[in-house]
Amino acid sequence: MTLHEYAAALARHWVVILVAALVGGGAGFLYSRSLDPQYRATASVIAIPERGENASDLVQGSLYVQNLVQSYAVLGSSPFVLDKAAAALGLDPATSRLGQQVTVDTPLNTVVIEISVVDGSPLQAKNAANAIASELGKAVEQLSPQGTDKTPAVRLTTISPASQPVAPISPNTRLNTALGLLVGLALGVLYAIGRSIFGKRVVDRESVMEDLQTPLLGEVFQADRGLDVPTSIALQPTGSVAESFRVLTANLGLAHVDGPLKVVLVTSGSPGEGKSSVSVGLAMTLAESEDRVLVLDGDLRMPSVSRLTQLEGAVGVTSVLLGDVTMAEAAQQWGPPRLDIMASGQIPPNPGHVLASARFRMMLDEARAAYSFIVIDSPPVLHLSDALWLAPLVDGIIVVARAGESSTKDLATTLKRVENTRTPVVGVVLNGVEQGDRNAYYAESSRVGPSRLAVLGQRVRSSVGSSS
Repeated sequence: MTLHEYAAALARHWVVILVAALVGGGAGFLYSRSLDPQYRATASVIAIPERGENASDLVQGSLYVQNLVQSYAVLGSSPFVLDKAAAALGLDPATSRLGQQVTVDTPLNTVVIEISVVDGSPLQAKNAANAIASELGKAVEQLSPQGTDKTPAVRLTTISPASQPVAPISPNTRLNTALGLLVGLALGVLYAIGRSIFGKRVVDRESVMEDLQTPLLGEVFQADRGLDVPTSIALQPTGSVAESFRVLTANLGLAHVDGPLKVVLVTSGSPGEGKSSVSVGLAMTLAESEDRVLVLDGDLRMPSVSRLTQLEGAVGVTSVLLGDVTMAEAAQQWGPPRLDIMASGQIPPNPGHVLASARFRMMLDEARAAYSFIVIDSPPVLHLSDALWLAPLVDGIIVVARAGESSTKDLATTLKRVENTRTPVVGVVLNGVEQGDRNAYYAESSRVGPSRLAVLGQRVRSSVGSSS
């Protein structure tokens, strides 16, 4: 990925990044609020040798203390001292937690010993630090060798008794919140980049042309909420959805394929990308210029054409193949006067074999003779092989992808599979493109009032019911 693509990925997922950062910061804040405050109190003592009789004795005593100060620090955190400090504080030495609360350090090149105690009570922390300092001094006097006058050679003197802390040392709410914010931000950025690398979506014309090097046949705009594509074209014949299909129809006529283009197969990689809507919408606009147009529902597993057109779906392709009806009887006029719909009929137990049969080929040859253009809706390629069986029977293949949902990887795999059939791929149709501000002209010219829209909807439903 280039720097521009990284920036585009971050811009595209800025909402996710912002939410992740806020969630991380909120989690850090709530975590801090859930913890009990802890206070630290520190007492400092210094190890002093008893005065010698001359300078040589003083030097030797200082070196002696420096060599032992680390041992005194270890002694300060030992049960020998802590048990006595706990007893002095009125605590049970057997259950006391002083060993987990105390830290004894010696600053570098000094004979000072710092005793720090962390506790949930500031007063208890202070008392414990002072008690340990006092007991450590007694232990040093007890364990230190004695001079000729029966006095210890080393004694500890408190130079800074512990004072009661005012502010807690933990939790650090600001730090935890900032860390949570940064972690959430990092996760959001990783998600955006990972989504762009491993789950890149087909968003616009550029993503098809650049990433897939495949002709873009057209962009179909998203229908208004509550309307499907056929209804949108019927109610708003000059609207943006209808015009986008007219552009698709014009591009289809200019497509460079080997030989005449009379039968096209419309498929997609996965369900839900709108192949059936594109099939019916394309046929509706083709019927404006062609003599006779047929939509043939070749999805014999989960047919959608009859649902979109509200026609009877029990009679159709399989009925003709079984000899129950003729093709002319199975085709139902719908919408524009020159448009016929042939539903799937009863779903067979072996759809793949039905589509690959000689009877289906004969039926399609009969349809070629009767219609000027045929649009076949087929199952998705990545899940079923039915479309691959149909491919050799058609003149060209149209692959439908849904803007913002179809992944570039899946679309590339779909194109590769249909290209292996040796049938020309006419191009990709990007379905469900957001209209935005590009079609304000159509939005104004095709705006229909609520009462008129209801009347048109009733007329469309009435015509559908009568044709079935």
